[in-house]
Amino acid sequence: MSRARQTEDALIDDSEPPSLLQVLVANETDVSLDLQTIEAAVKAALSDSAYDQGMVSVAIVDDPTIHELNRQYLQHDYPTDVLSFALEDEPPRIVGEIIASVDTAERSALEYGWSKYDELHLYVVHGALHLAGYGDKTPESAAEMQDAELSVLATLGIRPAVGDPRWQRKQVRKESGL
Repeated sequence: MSRARQTEDALIDDSEPPSLLQVLVANETDVSLDLQTIEAAVKAALSDSAYDQGMVSVAIVDDPTIHELNRQYLQHDYPTDVLSFALEDEPPRIVGEIIASVDTAERSALEYGWSKYDELHLYVVHGALHLAGYGDKTPESAAEMQDAELSVLATLGIRPAVGDPRWQRKQVRKESGL
């Protein structure tokens, strides 16, 4: 086979169309992270939404950085787990930012009994679901958000820790019909 033909064949790949949704991940900490799983988390969270085009940037930061951003943009004077901002929201196109704190993930993971990486993935999923239009201010919207989080985490092969009270409340709601 000629070199030109090999190059042409390499350019023609029908196995998977190029994604119209780009995810850019920046790790701004010294913690080693699986950036591909973070990208997959965003894409999975948006897969059943009205958005399949655009760009989402994800920044993994420390508590001082997210504290400053939370103060600057939301006037909340404390560090938080995740922030998300939709910069362009015109379905099917979304342009947004997700900022998640690895420090908060590490502390919370100890409290809830799973890895800091799984906790961080939860934050990324939560932020992406906010971009997709999910809310969490009412009990009903919080339950929908939690259902979606569980579903996306499952697609990533992540199961919540047994005994984590955040998910037990969900079970109580389901069993009582709420």
